[in-house]
Amino acid sequence: MTTYRYYQQGFTLLEVMISALVLSVGLLGLAALQGVSLKMSQGSYLRVQAVNLAYEIIDAMRANKPNAASYDGTWAAITGNQTFATAYSSGAAIATADLTAWRNHLAYLPSGTATISVTGGTMVTVTITWDESRLEGTGSSQSFLFTTEL
Repeated sequence: MTTYRYYQQGFTLLEVMISALVLSVGLLGLAALQGVSLKMSQGSYLRVQAVNLAYEIIDAMRANKPNAASYDGTWAAITGNQTFATAYSSGAAIATADLTAWRNHLAYLPSGTATISVTGGTMVTVTITWDESRLEGTGSSQSFLFTTEL
């Protein structure tokens, strides 16, 4: 019986070391999965912001339909405190105020820019572009295109 125990010495230590190796590989896999999940979550957040921005400007244009052409153009994000009047003298002034507030919101996206194209007075295409290079590691630019009729 002592001969049998002699051959079994150290085998439990080997089992523990192999178990620790398997556990560490599994934990590394979970850490990598968590990193990918955070990256995808941030990308999803940016896409939701772009969709909300497109709907926001479309709603503003619908509320100011006679001056829809005033919203046409390519717009970059602006930051800082903006002052707004309590009353506006014309629909064009309302469009300017809407665009100023909206461009301030466009700053929620990294390097956010937008193009609004009004054709025929009622067809509107909003294209919002932002930079996802922090997420992708390369100069990755994403965009959301939304076309609707006012």
